[in-house]
Amino acid sequence: MNSVIAAAEKIAMAARQLIDSMRPSKVSPDRLKAALFLAIAEQFEASLQLARLGMASHASVHVRSMLEGLVYMHMLSKDGKYVEQMKYNQLRSEKKVYESLLKDVNLPAEYRLILQARMDECKPRFETMYANGMRPGKITDDIVAAGLSDLSVPYSMLCGFSHHDLSVLALRHQGDNAMTYMAPDSPDVVELIFSIAIRVIVVAAESMSKSAWFPEGVFEAAFQDMNNAWGGAMNEAGGTL
Repeated sequence: MNSVIAAAEKIAMAARQLIDSMRPSKVSPDRLKAALFLAIAEQFEASLQLARLGMASHASVHVRSMLEGLVYMHMLSKDGKYVEQMKYNQLRSEKKVYESLLKDVNLPAEYRLILQARMDECKPRFETMYANGMRPGKITDDIVAAGLSDLSVPYSMLCGFSHHDLSVLALRHQGDNAMTYMAPDSPDVVELIFSIAIRVIVVAAESMSKSAWFPEGVFEAAFQDMNNAWGGAMNEAGGTL
């Protein structure tokens, strides 16, 4: 087994220990941070499932979302009011979806009524936030604002893997003599994607130490297991993770 994947398996086990013993806060923003951590852990597990099937490069979609979740956690730690930006982004996205669907002249009348009702509920809330100065943010700007600027380049790489970049398509499906399907991932690709995933979940877990309650000693032990696994993988990779 690839040493990075072996480390990821150990880290997933430690994350489960944290989750099993965690008592989330009942108030924002800490409860929202807990939800983000749970999502990050689930996406980490999903990434491992793909790796077990020999399709680690497709885990990039999940790892990119993990990284975005970590950015949101850090932004909420810096400013609890960032939740308002998240609400605005969600309303803006919903409004765009409803507008697009309602433009369809072939949309059945019964569906149009349902969508229009949802639009009528969404639009005033969006317009109120817009009038109060809210504007769409860029995840690339938030990565820097969150103090994670060293993850900007990895984020761009993950986007390339997620959006059918031409070079990624060639990497996955262009063999020496014919096109390939479910070809084994190269160790370098596996290491690249999972080194990012490991860093994200470990840093996200560290953030939870101040955002949720854990029984005495449980957090410290599980977090140490995470760091030991990460450090072991780094040593095997020559310190390049």
